[in-house]
Amino acid sequence: MKRIAFPLALCVSAAACADPGVTADPAQALAAVAEDVWQRQLEVDLRARAREGLPLNRLPIPTLERAQADADFSRAVLDRLDAIDTDALGADDRITWEVLRRGAEMTIEGLDHYWVITNVLTPYSSPIGALRQLFGMVPVADDAGREAYLTLLAQVPEAVTFVESHARGQMERGITVPEPNMDAVVGIVRASIAPFSTGPFAVAEARLGAQGGDQGAGDDGTAAFVAEAERIVADEINPALESLAAFLGGEYREAAAPEVGLSRQPGGEAAYRYLVRAHTTMDITPEEIHEIGLQNVADVEEQMLAVQARIGFEGSIDDFRRHIPTNPDYFPRTVEEVRERFDSPSRRFFERADEFFLTKPDAPFGARRLDPALEGSQTFGYYNPPTPNDPVGYYNFNGSNLDQRSWLTYAGISLHELFPGHHFHITRQYANDALPAVRRNGMHTAYTEGWGMYSTFLGIDSGFLADDPLSEYGAYMMEVFVATRLVVDTGMNLLGWTLEEGRQYMREHIFDSETQIASESLRYSTDMWGQALGYQMGKRAILGLRHKAEAELGDDFDLRRFHEAVLGPGSLPITVLESHIDRFIEAERRTAGS
Repeated sequence: MKRIAFPLALCVSAAACADPGVTADPAQALAAVAEDVWQRQLEVDLRARAREGLPLNRLPIPTLERAQADADFSRAVLDRLDAIDTDALGADDRITWEVLRRGAEMTIEGLDHYWVITNVLTPYSSPIGALRQLFGMVPVADDAGREAYLTLLAQVPEAVTFVESHARGQMERGITVPEPNMDAVVGIVRASIAPFSTGPFAVAEARLGAQGGDQGAGDDGTAAFVAEAERIVADEINPALESLAAFLGGEYREAAAPEVGLSRQPGGEAAYRYLVRAHTTMDITPEEIHEIGLQNVADVEEQMLAVQARIGFEGSIDDFRRHIPTNPDYFPRTVEEVRERFDSPSRRFFERADEFFLTKPDAPFGARRLDPALEGSQTFGYYNPPTPNDPVGYYNFNGSNLDQRSWLTYAGISLHELFPGHHFHITRQYANDALPAVRRNGMHTAYTEGWGMYSTFLGIDSGFLADDPLSEYGAYMMEVFVATRLVVDTGMNLLGWTLEEGRQYMREHIFDSETQIASESLRYSTDMWGQALGYQMGKRAILGLRHKAEAELGDDFDLRRFHEAVLGPGSLPITVLESHIDRFIEAERRTAGS
């Protein structure tokens, strides 16, 4: 699922902690802290505000002052947490205490790396690139909504000016986006310079309400709204974007680092070590992950060769990689076939849900095609959870260029995205009113994507895919893809690998196109350093905890209860999940012995 690209901090000021809300009851004290953290998060988390029906009235600009206020707030949170008697907390509250503590600690530590990690220029992280998505969330069907839209629109020049000033501040410190990603950096800004009616702030007539169809003749305020929006864009936003584009394409680009890798930037090695722990939510080093990745790739490829033998293909993995594009039977012929191949595996696995889970998702799920107008910019699809206006959770797939999209991975993707993957996890977490809001709305990449990858693994481990060895092979294609990330991300960002070395490693082990390899390698090494590690490290952590529980509980191990222990608390940092599963094992042991 995509995110608004403004970095969203835990909190933005120390004021919320001025009154610690001291109470004799530890659970109440903890609840007060959790609520304060949630309210502070709501000030900057635009997606959460939209879900809560709150107005989107302020662009969250990630200034140094805000980062400093985040750290101050988090120090006060730690003080309040330290004052709570954790021995008096129940199991669920103990999890909340641990989640809040780790979040606060990481926020405080992150301030040390502000200038290195606050990335506002590159494709995945640029607030400029996120503007279309952001303004698409603002309701404009009435006067209040249109006024809010204009208020937000008037703040865009300030945000653009911040991007330029922040980039200048980084450049003064020797920190720049590497040259290989500069075409995309400049392109994002240039593509946003357009008239209101065709640019990222355009409002479709349908969004303006029943009277919005005739903007020029209506007396409902739409004509005035459009006129003012056109003025702001033409007179204030586009000139700011032109200034930014000229700076980035000229002075900044001349100073851009020639080679990728965060450790090549001043302070980059320490920052990368921090980001590795932040994204994996584990206390682990990049060197350890790199070695894990090398072994993981080798192990998965050994399993792939075994499946190739079952398919009846004689040759190496590379031979099979070259064979796939030559076999038209491996490619869907219609969009409806694509939909069925994404939809069916999850539905068939759902029929076996009682073998693996104590509960099932209440919300329906399915697969549907992306808006074709968006397919050019969406290499992969994405999952959307249910909303009040659309109660179905959907995997939105790319239905274009079917002759270039092998269906081999579709069954694995279905399990990852729908059931038992993202749809199962996310819908039950959002619906769990027993969780404090900050946890009910929290998503950690290592847990969320780790559960998705684990869900695909269940398709292999349970024998679900055994009767379809091509789809089982596709699941391993997904597995080797995320395993290579462990090698390439750490290799380019810490171990001195060049961009070409990273790309060559990917060519040798994954099944993606050269275009995808080019964009993915830039994402790892210039944009979202360490983020891609969360997928496989999270999956390995969940599977490792399962193996631990199986070993310690023996015949008393119940896979359904283990899955409930993992899913019940919602998304957690892996370190917190580990301590939670340790407590689960002890509780299961006591129950078995009673």
